[in-house]
Amino acid sequence: MEIRLDKKSALKKIKALVLSSKTEVETFRTKLEKNFKAEFLPNRVERNEKSFFGVKCDVLIPQVCASSRVVVYIHGGSFVGGSRESWRSFCSCFAHAASSRVVVPEFRLAPSYQYPASIEDIECVMRGIIAEANAAKLTDDGAPAPEIILAADGSGASLAYAVLFRMDEEKRKNISKLVLFSPWLDLSYDSQVFSEKKSKDKVLNPRDIRYAAELYTQASNLSSVDVSPLKASESNFVNFPEVFIQCGENEILLSQAQQMDDLLTCYGIECTLDVVPRMFYMFQMAGDTLLESSFAVESAGKYVNKRADPTDKELMERERLIKENNITRD
Repeated sequence: MEIRLDKKSALKKIKALVLSSKTEVETFRTKLEKNFKAEFLPNRVERNEKSFFGVKCDVLIPQVCASSRVVVYIHGGSFVGGSRESWRSFCSCFAHAASSRVVVPEFRLAPSYQYPASIEDIECVMRGIIAEANAAKLTDDGAPAPEIILAADGSGASLAYAVLFRMDEEKRKNISKLVLFSPWLDLSYDSQVFSEKKSKDKVLNPRDIRYAAELYTQASNLSSVDVSPLKASESNFVNFPEVFIQCGENEILLSQAQQMDDLLTCYGIECTLDVVPRMFYMFQMAGDTLLESSFAVESAGKYVNKRADPTDKELMERERLIKENNITRD
């Protein structure tokens, strides 16, 4: 009985993340901020503020933090809502789980600023982050290679793919991972989502997705790969990072996540699809009422912490240290 009550409370909260086709944008924004704005950050995470080419960002720093790793997090909110403030608590939990600095940009929102304004703002942030990483490579020769991770949820996933697709192939090499929670991946009119007759999803429905998409951009753009990444071809995925997708079993968008998993695998890109049983859209943001939320964020954090194979440079440095310190191998 206690678990059912928790789920009921969590569902009520999570519904505030989705713009209903019956709701005015300003009403939605106010309700979202009221439900998710947190006075204190969890896990003793510290917050600083930084701007990249005029785009203000939160920089969330956990107590245990990999100095060479940074996550750029693109919040959801149906393209029209959400902010650094309303995502601060969740991103702090993710920063703690991933032992990483998390940068959360305050990008422009539709409908006042339609596509591609939000993408352009995030591109500014990525340009600054990549420049910092490249500078670190030059100034600290003995340090681990900087690692940049892009993460997003909901409608933010469409923005994340667009940012990667718009990077040239060399710049894309700077991004090691793409981490997605309950992603929106196909907003085109022929998306299977819009023909769904029945769904277990108690948070998101096709009507609301279409409403948000049409506020975000003109109908003629909805089949663009910048808006619907499932429409992308193999040429869009050159030097693409490995991908982690986490969603609930009862999400209406689960089929899109599965299609993206198949597409990436077909193009030789590593993809991990983590489907959490009996869970609903963006359940990860209900950590104060649902145990499954905390476990899911921890799982995503473990993925981020997964060590890549050592580079030639790291192997050479390891050999040097072994010789200098007379370490005997077993």
